[in-house]
Amino acid sequence: MKFGFKELLLIVLLMAIPVGGYYWVFKPAQENMVRQKKELEQKTNKLSGLHKALDGIKDLDAEVGKLSKAVSFFEGKLPARHEIHKVLEQVTKIADHHRLETRLFKTLKPKPFAEYSEQPIQMEVYGDFDSYYQFLLDVEKLPRITKIKDMKLEKDVKKEGAMNAGFTLSIFFDHKNSKKT
Repeated sequence: MKFGFKELLLIVLLMAIPVGGYYWVFKPAQENMVRQKKELEQKTNKLSGLHKALDGIKDLDAEVGKLSKAVSFFEGKLPARHEIHKVLEQVTKIADHHRLETRLFKTLKPKPFAEYSEQPIQMEVYGDFDSYYQFLLDVEKLPRITKIKDMKLEKDVKKEGAMNAGFTLSIFFDHKNSKKT
């Protein structure tokens, strides 16, 4: 057998077929498979994240129910606007009960918020410190939401144990007229 140009060309073509097949068929197929494995892994991770989120949603429903009950509870503690005078009357009775002299009782401008309003009342009382302390404890026990801020205590230098207390009492109320408590 003579080894000539035709035979050499045939051998080169026979060698070129597997090399060409590797570069044009197998290598792109392998790259495609690697890319698809990465996409599958990403989708699997997203799916497991969604399963965790679904488990959280079940807990979220229970949590929303608890929070709705809490909101209803606190809304029940908000008097209607026309009932603020009852809360003020209770605070005055508490001060009188503890033998505190009310020296100032001034309602300030209400501060409206989204679902409620705040009625600040500037108060000044005079009396025994222990009585004032009991007054604060009793105001805290009121069934309505109240807040004492801007408190200033001054000792009476003439009378031992007596003091003058100035503070702002905030009463929160439902500013919608339709609410009944």
